[in-house]
Amino acid sequence: MGLIRTIALVVLSISFVVFVALFGRLPIFRRTPIAFLHQLLWRHIPNGFVAVDERLTGRRISRSLSRTGNYLMNEKHPVVLIFFVILQVVGEGLFVPAAWDRLSPLQKVVTPCLVVAPLWFLYLCATTSSNITRQNHRSCMLAYPYDFALFHPGYFCSTCNFAKPARSKHCPICKACIQKQDHHCIWINNCIGRNNYMWFNLLLVATAVLLAYGASLGYLLLDARLQERFVPAALTRGSVSVKRWSTRFNWGDYWHCWAWAVSVEWKIGSVMLLAMMTFPLAVGFLVYHVYLIWAGMTTNESAKWSDWKEDILDGVVYRARIEELRETYPRLPADVEPREEEVMWPRAARARWWLVRMNDGRQPTVKPKVDESRGRAGADEGGEYKEVPDERWARVHSLREVENVYDLGFWGNLRDGMLNRG
Repeated sequence: MGLIRTIALVVLSISFVVFVALFGRLPIFRRTPIAFLHQLLWRHIPNGFVAVDERLTGRRISRSLSRTGNYLMNEKHPVVLIFFVILQVVGEGLFVPAAWDRLSPLQKVVTPCLVVAPLWFLYLCATTSSNITRQNHRSCMLAYPYDFALFHPGYFCSTCNFAKPARSKHCPICKACIQKQDHHCIWINNCIGRNNYMWFNLLLVATAVLLAYGASLGYLLLDARLQERFVPAALTRGSVSVKRWSTRFNWGDYWHCWAWAVSVEWKIGSVMLLAMMTFPLAVGFLVYHVYLIWAGMTTNESAKWSDWKEDILDGVVYRARIEELRETYPRLPADVEPREEEVMWPRAARARWWLVRMNDGRQPTVKPKVDESRGRAGADEGGEYKEVPDERWARVHSLREVENVYDLGFWGNLRDGMLNRG
């Protein structure tokens, strides 16, 4: 019992800390204990450690740890990827040989496929690039329309020195602009973008299925071992029903029996417990990305929409119809703002509204049209006309008033995410 409890507590604690570290800053967890724990983990605890280290060693330890952490989190390196592969390979190397002789013919066919699938999808994720280059820049510009909310035409990447396509983002770790950038994943040492998003989701599915299969198979094998020990087949031969080994056991004895099984079959037992404890984390990743597909957005866009929501609540967001603004803001050159008919996106899904943030919360202004026949009436002492509120702009009161042109419905979003690759 003590062994199982210790392993379970350690794995659960690690899984929870990883969950908080990775998901704590998502918009859904704002103003929740998860967000507080995320701040505690990434800000308050490090700041407290630095304060103590500054008094004791003049910050020598914290500087060394900072350099190490910066390398692990903000540099392109294979350390975490190698750890991920080793963890999976070692677990499979312990479990499969120990269980192989007890597998059914069907399980002997299924098991190798489930073992290889995550490694194969991991390889495809890590080696498939979504980088925007000079050669593919034009096709990236034509992949998605600008929505005039999250992405506006006319912006140039200061590092890559070319116009930023809609839904793209520059990754400082990959040192490149990424097509339909979702996030940079340290587990695969690569950015998740337009070209490998399908492989990433298949990796999540394959990993979740493998963990579920390993946990259930381990349970069945250890349960059979307990059945064989406490209720030998010879004792029930000829019986109409087979007596279960756990019959008449109290909870204490029941868990002691499982602790014995794990200690005897430690290769199967340890991997089974690890799979059981990490399965919720893998499912959490998968469910979140299914939600993103349903909502028609990426992780990067989810954070941007959250910022818009906060600004709307603050009353500083205005919108105007794009067609009404063209007199003031004409189209940019075609190499910066592609024509609508050139963009490979459903014509019905185009931006109709232009969104702006006003730091002072006031309605955007415009210089009034001058009627020269009336002279300089209405001008100030310098002969300039004062700007007046632009009636084309109206305050946005709810995020529901804002259209997401990238949301084609779940099946349309799924087709785009899986099949629309550069």
